Amino acid sequence: MAPFPDEVDVFTGPHWRMKQLVGRYCDKLSKTNFSNNNDFRALLQSLYETFKEFKMHEQIENECIIGLLQQRSRTVYNVHSDNKLSEMLILFERGLKNIKDEYEQLNYAQQLKERLEAFTSDFIPHMKEEEEVFQPMLMEYFTYDELKDIKKMVIAQHCS
Repeated sequence: MAPFPDEVDVFTGPHWRMKQLVGRYCDKLSKTNFSNNNDFRALLQSLYETFKEFKMHEQIENECIIGLLQQRSRTVYNVHSDNKLSEMLILFERGLKNIKDEYEQLNYAQQLKERLEAFTSDFIPHMKEEEEVFQPMLMEYFTYDELKDIKKMVIAQHCS
């Protein structure tokens, strides 16, 4: 259970989904046969879709949560400077478009694994920081009803 009342906890629900996606891509990565072109391409397409969802999630947080917090607290927080999502999307696009043979796939696979590991090791703590640092700040600067409205907006944006 989250340390804040569920109806005003703006991060835990969406972060549950993001963590679920991380688990899925880690599982797919471990099961992918990088010598098989179909497996390779299916993984990259799945990663591309997953990271588009991550990027949308971060944009929603920027607009619906962090932006409002900055206005209310009159402080600037630079926590969503893209989290390397654009770089990862470019990496997946490059793999889908430019990798032509098994040798290239296997070399790319090593780079892909390293980059995904680095991303994951940053992304999970990033979400934890939001839950532990920004949720208490939201509780300080917004009323209970305002937070309920923010949460509704965040969830609606994630569902669209």
